[in-house]
Amino acid sequence: MIKLIANPIAGRGRGGKILPQVQQALNRAGLEFSEAVTTKPLEAIDLARQAAEEGYELVVALGGDGTSHEVANGLLSSGNSEVTLGIIPIGTGNDFASMFDTPTDLEAVALRLREGKTRLIDVGRVGDRYFVNTLGIGFDALASVEALKIQHLLSGMPLYLVAVLITLREYKIPHITVEFDGQRLSMPMTMLVVANGKREGGGFLIAPDAENDDGLFDICLARGLGRLGILRLLPEVMRGTHVDKEPVTMAKAKRVILDSPDPLPVHADGEIIYTDAHHLEIEIIPRRLRVIT
Repeated sequence: MIKLIANPIAGRGRGGKILPQVQQALNRAGLEFSEAVTTKPLEAIDLARQAAEEGYELVVALGGDGTSHEVANGLLSSGNSEVTLGIIPIGTGNDFASMFDTPTDLEAVALRLREGKTRLIDVGRVGDRYFVNTLGIGFDALASVEALKIQHLLSGMPLYLVAVLITLREYKIPHITVEFDGQRLSMPMTMLVVANGKREGGGFLIAPDAENDDGLFDICLARGLGRLGILRLLPEVMRGTHVDKEPVTMAKAKRVILDSPDPLPVHADGEIIYTDAHHLEIEIIPRRLRVIT
């Protein structure tokens, strides 16, 4: 039995508009399902946890990266380790779904759900929150905040590019001390991303070599950059060619500890989880979540 959790405001309201078509596609594929529609932020966490505890074998997130993030958190915090996450991507970025080449055509995604092929992926954890794609600190997180404010009909990379340009106007570079697997760096850092997946922000290849089932984070940090430096680096990040460019450092680790005297904004899978963090302990949990592929 399948539980469909739909976010009606995902994709600039597309989630609500497309729900009847999703229902028809699932019916044509011969899938039995019940559904729940979210009415407020974070509600999908509780709905997914309840579905897992009720014994649903497959819980499907209809929405964007934020919806997948919430549903994954609900499943991971339940007592059911056998439940599988499915995705029908209709958000503004769909970076997490891209890791599995998830189709956007409803008939195709319904058939994929029926086929039921799965694999286990790693997840990250910071405090009591899980993340499945990326955790961003500093500039990265502030750009996510600005993206949420933009009301124009933008999505994907164009939306995040506009958010980046807005963030550039008043960004102050924090001083961060980061420790990972025996290494320690302490300096002004424009951005630090702890990645489980390859891309974020609607297509920025922040960690092109990342694999979400290798038991390791890919860390991308950029030492203190001014506005011009960020603008010069931006096209490289879009292509994933920044990894060997100054002032970028790439590394792999199982555990990351951050400290800063400055208040750090933090996003998990594009969702803002802290606005003034000073200490973070981030760990990877290998092969913890089963996902339809």
